[in-house]
Amino acid sequence: MVQTLNLILLTANELEHLRDILRRSFQPRASEDDVQVFTALFRSWCHNPIAAFSLCLLAQSYSVSAALISKFADIDASVGFLMQIDKLVQLLESPIFIHMRLQLLEIQEDYHTDLVKSLYGLLMLLPQSAAFRVLRDRLASVTSMATAIGRIDLNGDARRLRAPRIDADALLAHFESVQAKHTELRRKGMYEKSLAKEQNTANV
Repeated sequence: MVQTLNLILLTANELEHLRDILRRSFQPRASEDDVQVFTALFRSWCHNPIAAFSLCLLAQSYSVSAALISKFADIDASVGFLMQIDKLVQLLESPIFIHMRLQLLEIQEDYHTDLVKSLYGLLMLLPQSAAFRVLRDRLASVTSMATAIGRIDLNGDARRLRAPRIDADALLAHFESVQAKHTELRRKGMYEKSLAKEQNTANV
């Protein structure tokens, strides 16, 4: 459900106004309503890791997306999970994320390190595929540009730009809690399925 809703959010022309609200939710000019919209969506989107990650990219909350990507190591990398990443890479090349792609040029900005880390993290999750090559080439061009203008180190410490009314740590804690519940349910389902299979075998 969340995966479908996220795709609608990222692609439907009718939701351009909502996307504008999300894009400014981490900006100093964000209103209380803007902040509440992002927070409410993020808490719901946490049921799907890639949806939550893409929401952060859309909202330009790169400090949160960079923190999320490091937590993906604890998530079951199923075929469906990898297919969602593949689809996200395709969407990153669409007009919806043109703001983000242009921000890759702003290497002097404080958010740049987190943005690059987020995208490189996504790259590391992908198997060798067309999506991998597309994202790799995009990031390689940014690295080449940074080197050409004299900034070789893209991994320096960056100050976190956050809207002070958004508690990023609380959002990340909520994400971990939701994913832990999903993991528990998935393992319970696998155990019950295995137990049922053993019982069926014993009855034969």
